[in-house]
Amino acid sequence: MGDWLAPMLATFVTLPLLLFLLIYLGARLFGGRKRAAFYAAVNVATAFFIAAVYFLLAVLFGKSYLVHLLLFLLGLHTAIALGYWRKKIDFRPAAVFRLFWRASFLIFAFLYAGLLVYGMVARVAANL
Repeated sequence: MGDWLAPMLATFVTLPLLLFLLIYLGARLFGGRKRAAFYAAVNVATAFFIAAVYFLLAVLFGKSYLVHLLLFLLGLHTAIALGYWRKKIDFRPAAVFRLFWRASFLIFAFLYAGLLVYGMVARVAANL
């Protein structure tokens, strides 16, 4: 089983957008609803976008930023929880986590795209 699992995980960490599209198309094919398929793809791909950003940071800058990413995620979750609590007095952990997860998807998808472009430009500029 491990013969195919490691390369597949490596591919999806390297190309999380491919995983997003595959999950979206599969959920759309079997589920039919666009919104549910999109949210299913977001939920699965978020962890892979976070991992991809971590590895891109490690490759581009030559050191680990794991503690920084974890502190950022903790701060983001705290900010969303406090904002949710102030807006709606009733605190629902599931709703807060869902907001946190979707915000993480947006932030890390943009970070992934930005780091990917930065890495390509930096490598091309270094080889000129």
